[in-house]
Amino acid sequence: MRIAILWKQLSGYAMASFRALAAEGVEVFLVHPSAKAEAPFDDRQMEHDFPGFYWVDSPDERRLRAEVAAFGPDALLVSSWDVSGYRHVSRSMNGRALRVLCMDNQWLGTAKQWAGRLVSPGLIRPAYDVAFVPAERQAAFARRLGFADDRLLWGLYTCDHDAFSRVAGDSDARTLSPRFLFAGRLAPEKGVDVLATAYQRYREMTESPWPMTICGTGPLASTLSLIPGVETLGFVQPGDLPTVFSRATCLVLPSTFEPWGVVVHEATAAGLSVICTSACGASTRLVLDGYNGALIAPGDAGGLAGAMARIAGADAESTAEMGRRSVELARQFTPQRWARYLVERLPQLQAGFETRRAEP
Repeated sequence: MRIAILWKQLSGYAMASFRALAAEGVEVFLVHPSAKAEAPFDDRQMEHDFPGFYWVDSPDERRLRAEVAAFGPDALLVSSWDVSGYRHVSRSMNGRALRVLCMDNQWLGTAKQWAGRLVSPGLIRPAYDVAFVPAERQAAFARRLGFADDRLLWGLYTCDHDAFSRVAGDSDARTLSPRFLFAGRLAPEKGVDVLATAYQRYREMTESPWPMTICGTGPLASTLSLIPGVETLGFVQPGDLPTVFSRATCLVLPSTFEPWGVVVHEATAAGLSVICTSACGASTRLVLDGYNGALIAPGDAGGLAGAMARIAGADAESTAEMGRRSVELARQFTPQRWARYLVERLPQLQAGFETRRAEP
């Protein structure tokens, strides 16, 4: 099988999935943009042997069309529909390859999403045969764009499960030196201001507060850096993240907007409990309130402070048990399962399309 992947942003977890495809015997052609300043990945950690190319600003559509056609893919995996070059190339492959739209936005009923629904018959649906979504909330949007249930693939995202699960057994260190962790872009949509307020309130609620580690860069970096008990690490390369997670006990993700949140999967695979908002898409599959963490409302600093106090106030055995439950939930998604699923489902979907085309 040959799969051309037209991706918007490389990451450690995406590369783990693509390499798992190759391990299943799939020939991969990979097109992607260069690294962005706010996510300065070490190029050495993103190195690969896949044919393809990277682009800056926008892809060269003529080159893209020619090279994809020459590769002769059985399927295209296209990250979103807002890169016009990707969309045009996908449209040109109609009838020549199964065209898979990879989309992670939840249906929120915004004006922009309603506009997308209106233009979908002319802009989106002619370019894609199937939608690949993380879970239920994204499927609700895909259906509104015109993708029926028999044209949906499930489980779009997975972390580099092998890397993070290797540190899941470090529960003794977490019990002796527990700490909270935030990992993500330090931007308003991540609820960084709420986190700053909540953490300070939490520290006032206990005599022995857990410290908190912050991984990431962004415009709100200074919001957290001067708070007592906070350690800031800046941007951490994907290969170094498991070590950081091994020193933490609970991930805190107070996002007001989070289509999915692969960091939640990374945390659960590593054996951390999780506090996150109901806005986080991954919460529907990976976080059960009172089981392996806590769910709170977006923007609720008081609720977040209380959740931190509850998690930190649990005894050592309860803390370890939450970590074990996270590990179990994390096994739903792995790069290997992701790759095997595509290898099985893509030919089935393609055969279904060919059968329908052949019918009078």
